[in-house]
Amino acid sequence: MAGDVRSEVELLRILADKVPAMLAYWDSALHCRYANRAYERWFGVSPESLIGKHIRELLGALYPLNRPYIEGALRGVPQEFEREIPDPSGGPPRHSLANYVPDVVDGVVRGFFVLVTDTSRIKRAEQALALSEAKLSRIVAISADALITIDEAQRITMFNEGAERTFGYAKDEMIGALLEVLLPVRFRLKHHEHVQAFAAEGRDTSRRVGPRLVIGLRKNGEEFPLDVTISKVEVSGQMVLMAAVRDVSERTRVEDEERLLSKLGETLMVGGLDYQRLLTDVANVIADHFAGWCSVDIAQAGDIRRLRVAHSDPTMAATCEALERYPVRREPPSPISEAVDTQASVLMREVSPEYLASLAQSPEHLRLMRSLDAGSFIVVPLTARGQVLGTLGIGSSRASRRLGEQDLRLVERIASRVALAVDNARTHEGLERAVRARDEVLGIVAHDLRNPLNTIVLGAQGLRRGTEPERRDQRTSETIYRAAMRMNKLIQDLLDVARLEGGRSLSITPKTVLAASVLAEAVERQQAATDASDRVFTVDAEGVSPNVWADRNRLLQVLDNLLGNSVKFARRRITLGVRPKDGEVLFWVADDGVGVSEEDRTHLFDRFWQARREDRHGAGLGLSIVKGIVEAHGGRVWVESEVGVGTTFYFTLPASAPAATK
Repeated sequence: MAGDVRSEVELLRILADKVPAMLAYWDSALHCRYANRAYERWFGVSPESLIGKHIRELLGALYPLNRPYIEGALRGVPQEFEREIPDPSGGPPRHSLANYVPDVVDGVVRGFFVLVTDTSRIKRAEQALALSEAKLSRIVAISADALITIDEAQRITMFNEGAERTFGYAKDEMIGALLEVLLPVRFRLKHHEHVQAFAAEGRDTSRRVGPRLVIGLRKNGEEFPLDVTISKVEVSGQMVLMAAVRDVSERTRVEDEERLLSKLGETLMVGGLDYQRLLTDVANVIADHFAGWCSVDIAQAGDIRRLRVAHSDPTMAATCEALERYPVRREPPSPISEAVDTQASVLMREVSPEYLASLAQSPEHLRLMRSLDAGSFIVVPLTARGQVLGTLGIGSSRASRRLGEQDLRLVERIASRVALAVDNARTHEGLERAVRARDEVLGIVAHDLRNPLNTIVLGAQGLRRGTEPERRDQRTSETIYRAAMRMNKLIQDLLDVARLEGGRSLSITPKTVLAASVLAEAVERQQAATDASDRVFTVDAEGVSPNVWADRNRLLQVLDNLLGNSVKFARRRITLGVRPKDGEVLFWVADDGVGVSEEDRTHLFDRFWQARREDRHGAGLGLSIVKGIVEAHGGRVWVESEVGVGTTFYFTLPASAPAATK
């Protein structure tokens, strides 16, 4: 029996020596009674050499650190602590977990067992894990992308700094909040179902969601496109989903702008030379891009005319047509007038109800503008060669979409291209109009030359036959003379116009001329040259007639043309006037005729232009020549007219000092 016991003890010793942890027994006097072979591996001492030694001899410098635990074990209280133990071979310190277990018999502590386990590997693993977690935490924190995790209830459990920057919320605001807070209301239900379906799928662990499918919502209410990758992992039986979210506003904006500019290029290319149709097509394209409205206005003769209002929503067509009927407001506040007058863009980031009301021309007009739901708008002048051709207006019709500086730069790029296309179309239109006018004038000139030429031929034939009495011969010769003068005037007009067309000024030889005498001669010439017996001519020289520094013949040519024009359209009265004004001499020729419309007044001094071509009132050269002669003198010419009342032409020439003062 005893042999069997020794055998068991021996087996226990062998087993204890195999254990990698240090195992020893110390009595109440702190002397070693047993130690396994691990002490040899840890401290380089044999177990036999430890028997009977005090624990201080083993621990050395570590004894003071262990003393509190030794004393606790001797009081019968188990002790556990971790500590680094120097490596006797000079290697790095070993992490250890020490357990002091009291040996209590009948309430008396006889000693304590010591079990010391090498936890270096575990400690290193823990440190590596902690470092890895720290690195991951830092990466998550500093990531430019928004990293968000949610639980199965779709409540946010992680919200990194990138998410704070992207959405504008603080982390503390979002932890525990529902994910749907970061989405526009109209997308929340669909997105909730999508996340649920993804979590329930067993095959995919990650998936990328394109930017066209996800729209985010910032704290300030702004919507923006997102590029999202979602992944899932099961932790302790719970499904955790992570979303890596990237704000792709800038990338999407650039892509959208390139598509818009490309489409506009095609529109401008196929729009042809009809600039009004071209601008209408452009308005439709721009409205679709901004998911709002676009207005186009045309500037002509100092006035602004609304051409087109387009909306991305087809159901707003009737509203747009109604808005087109309202004239463009010129007095402040008017962003369109401001853009035209300053040739600078106008950006209204937020449209207040008060501002909108200040633009309204009537309650109905205000109702129509409110229906556009204008959150913000931009007005950019269409400018080419230093001239404002019109304006391009763009508005956002969604409260969450605020137009800003980037939108302004895009619209300005668009406006420069559109203005160039409009300018080209207008130039081409002007050239075509000039060619048509030239061809018509050639026909009129041929007709006007043929009439006096026929008169001359018939008169000459009568003189050759010698059958006319002397008095009739005299009248015939006068008729021939007047016809020749008309032909000569027309030919001279053609030569003058040719000179102006060539970019040259008309030749003048100025000298001091008494203005009143020129007016009197002009009236006499007009009465002698035309059948104007039913016209009443009045000269208004206002007392003392001023001297003018002018070429007398050219001044007569101006007055002849203006009087001839008035004779054609006057009902009865024609007035010529002259007076000094601000160091110049002001002339005018007024009639009581039908007047000239505002649209026609912009073309009166154009070469080869006539207000009513069907009336065939001459070749349309006279007023163009008037302008050329006056400007050659350094003066200016303009017209004022009221339809149904009459027309007055004004021009100025330099004043000439009296001879006595020279």
